[in-house]
Amino acid sequence: MQRYEQLDSLRGLAALAVMVGHFLMVFTPIVQNTSGLGLLDYPLNLLKYTPLHAIWGGHEAVIMFFLLSGFVLSLPFFSNRQQTYTKYVIKRICRIYIPFLVALIIAIVMREAVYVSKLTDLTSYYNNLWVIPPDFASIIHHLLFVGNYNTTRYDPILWTLVHEMRISLLFPFIMFVIVKGGWKIGLPLALGLSYGSEILLDHFETRFMTNFVVSLHYAAFFIVGALLAKYQNELKTVFSRLNGWWAMMMLVLALCFYSFKWIGYGEDFHDMFMPHWGDWMTAIGASIFIVAAVSSVRLSRQLQRKPLLFLGKISYSLYLYHMIVLLSLVHLLSGEIDTPYIVMIAFIASFGAGALSYYFVELPSIRLGKRLTGWGKKPVAVSGSLSEGVSSSM
Repeated sequence: MQRYEQLDSLRGLAALAVMVGHFLMVFTPIVQNTSGLGLLDYPLNLLKYTPLHAIWGGHEAVIMFFLLSGFVLSLPFFSNRQQTYTKYVIKRICRIYIPFLVALIIAIVMREAVYVSKLTDLTSYYNNLWVIPPDFASIIHHLLFVGNYNTTRYDPILWTLVHEMRISLLFPFIMFVIVKGGWKIGLPLALGLSYGSEILLDHFETRFMTNFVVSLHYAAFFIVGALLAKYQNELKTVFSRLNGWWAMMMLVLALCFYSFKWIGYGEDFHDMFMPHWGDWMTAIGASIFIVAAVSSVRLSRQLQRKPLLFLGKISYSLYLYHMIVLLSLVHLLSGEIDTPYIVMIAFIASFGAGALSYYFVELPSIRLGKRLTGWGKKPVAVSGSLSEGVSSSM
């Protein structure tokens, strides 16, 4: 089965955008609503309310993760190389859940080790993190992915993994429908799940992002990713026919779709699409990026540069640990070092933490999954499927 290294890099860039976004949110000018000010009056709006927001668009990156997961997890089904459901689940647990569990434990330990008092000199988002001490009920919720609970208590990014695991466990059943029905069944199913969840959200308690109804919405993007994989040859043909200028225009259009939530922020036309249909605008842009990455020789070559490939390898761990690193250093060094320097130190340290986790947690977990499912007994055509890379998305 073909390995799409360029998609690993795309996932790495998305994880980097999440980290940049979280680190920028330390600073009040970033989180303030300044959409009423012009670019000349407030130049920072160029980074906030234009397509440049993609550089630090965390939620947009999450949509990209779910599309990539659907793309990669579907490949064995389209090549008739799917495993038994038991083996599939074991691999998912080893690939996603074990690194998640280790990160959760480290987050709790670090919170207990460094937390002294509530931060009051940062933005309200950070002032309310790590404030509540661990308790048994909350830890059980985190371990079982059950209920509508607060995932920001220990590591604020964990909410996406709740949906990732829930949807992954159901994904083989979804693929049975997509393999048989293609886009004629898959696309209406995706739209139906998204629209249905929007209706249900009006009738259910949705205090936190871990409720099961929201999982239905995000499952739609797994389906879209699977459809991109199923029809990739046709999509490659279409994209390859574009000359240089048209291909560039398509990527610019993709960037505008991807960052749509921030273009025209607060305007009436914009608010009509929020929140669920704004995710679909983002998904359109992300889908174009994915198609371009697997179609364009020039773009693919750029995405396969070693630094980007390394970023792709450690992206899951970088995603898991960057907030733990930042919160730990802020609590340790606040009052000793100015906040911008703490953020810079945390930025660098996060890559170190990500690399350590990749080599000492992720890779051993992947190997464990292979041993438990019997993969190590005979060689396979390609060393390591993409499900060990891109599909670990958050």
